[in-house]
Amino acid sequence: MKKTFLLLLLCFSFMKCKKNNETQLSSFKNKDINDIVRTVISEDSLNVLKNGKASKMFCEDLIKLNIYIAEKRKKNNSIHPPPPPPSFNRISIQNLLNYKKNEMFFTIKDSLFLLQQNINSQRIKIEFEESDNINFTTKQREINKRKKGELYNFYEMTIPIFSVDNDKAYLQLNHYCGHLCGSGTAIYLKKINGNWKILEEWQIWIS
Repeated sequence: MKKTFLLLLLCFSFMKCKKNNETQLSSFKNKDINDIVRTVISEDSLNVLKNGKASKMFCEDLIKLNIYIAEKRKKNNSIHPPPPPPSFNRISIQNLLNYKKNEMFFTIKDSLFLLQQNINSQRIKIEFEESDNINFTTKQREINKRKKGELYNFYEMTIPIFSVDNDKAYLQLNHYCGHLCGSGTAIYLKKINGNWKILEEWQIWIS
């Protein structure tokens, strides 16, 4: 009951503070997002460079990650977590906070700030100097390939979400490689000595 009240309070505060935090959210966003894209491509060795052999494509638009408050379900007089979300690019605030059993990545202090990042744009275009060397595509272009029966093989990344101190970030990276071929990865990053580093990755779906 106390947890439910806390989540409702967070939700109310989120709606109240939404406008006031738009400037704060955008102040660091562009540089850190571009740095994180570089880190993911480099540390995960994504074969998306134009001069690479059998190079894959990378969507030039990062898509919004939706953060929601999951409701608990009662079963046999006990509380059970909600079922998995029905679509990709979504995560509950509870799962963000419950990083591992008895271990947290984001903290309770980050909760409101994480929810506030639902004001992110639906899409953000990647723009940095080295981007000319990357095989960029668009989601619509790849969908058109699929409709025509052509081969497609591409990555699509969500807009990273950040901790209140801007030292931690979370994103999801989806890989689509054909009909019933693909996977999704949750990626946790930390800024160390001013540089973003991947701390851990979990597979969240596979086809």
